[in-house]
Amino acid sequence: MILQWILKWVGGDLATALTRAYELKLRAANDADRIKADVSIKALEAQMEAQAASATVVREGMQHKAFWVPWLIAAVPCAGWFGWGMMDSAFGGSLPDVAALPPQLKEYADIVFANIFYVGGGVAGAQLIAKAIGGRK
Repeated sequence: MILQWILKWVGGDLATALTRAYELKLRAANDADRIKADVSIKALEAQMEAQAASATVVREGMQHKAFWVPWLIAAVPCAGWFGWGMMDSAFGGSLPDVAALPPQLKEYADIVFANIFYVGGGVAGAQLIAKAIGGRK
């Protein structure tokens, strides 16, 4: 139970499905069940390879400055808008009100904020894990 939860948390649904497929293969009573499990395993492995290839493309793209220009064009104004709203709230509404974002822009702003926090949290978590593994303080 705990192992399956950890696998799902680390690897997502594909890792969980792959684990189940291997379990079915081990429990297979005949060759037909083993073949079905093998087909499922191959399909899941192909999906995982496709995800890994997609992640490689994104990781390689992030190495170039051209990737970050549109990101900053979106993130900096959104961060300014959010910061102004926070400051207005902190000062009891004494600053000029911040206009609500149009629905189309709000959708993208939500994605930008989610990614900023997820990436920041992911980097912080990876650094903590790396320090724990490496034994450095």
